[in-house]
Amino acid sequence: MSKETLIKSAKKQLRTSLKKKLIEISADSINSQSIGISNSLIQVPQFKNAKKIALYMNMPNSEAQTMDIIKHCFDVKKALYLPKCNVVPLEGRKRNYLSMLEVSSYENVLQLEPQGKYNLLEPICGNDIMDTGDLDVIIVPGVAFTKSKKRLGHGAGFYDEFLNVYHKKFNRSPYLIGIGLEEQLVDEIPKEEHDWNMNCLVIGNTGVIR
Repeated sequence: MSKETLIKSAKKQLRTSLKKKLIEISADSINSQSIGISNSLIQVPQFKNAKKIALYMNMPNSEAQTMDIIKHCFDVKKALYLPKCNVVPLEGRKRNYLSMLEVSSYENVLQLEPQGKYNLLEPICGNDIMDTGDLDVIIVPGVAFTKSKKRLGHGAGFYDEFLNVYHKKFNRSPYLIGIGLEEQLVDEIPKEEHDWNMNCLVIGNTGVIR
């Protein structure tokens, strides 16, 4: 078995065990930790100074909630971008790839409806940050993180592909902030060449990890 196959297998096993663990976290704990994440995040200098921020709509359970952060971005007049998972091929991109589209108001966020095969709340139109390349910060979801700021995604590779294409096109990267629950902080994550580390983490009530 090749090294690459072994790494992919180890990642899959870690995802499976983490997802079983995350299902068991109470709604109260997720809510409490999400408030802690929001309070810590808005004090991170790179977040405070950012003019354009990409965020994500959290899943209904087993994940840190992001609506308070989204509302804060509009309250302090930051431009907000949300992900759309595309499945229509585009030259120079993977068959399944991520767009970051601008959403103009909090009311428009509240009106988003489930889209695509993942049934996620996504924008269907808006200014695409890949056209301008001036994104300051991305708040990145994950299944697991380490204190050394490694990230384990859900396995589809959307964020890693987006970041690779963005960096190749604009020769720069946004500041990457991974957010997660305390249960998502693990000792080690197997890493592949295309995986991106975070610049900092904001974990539950633990706070900021640089």
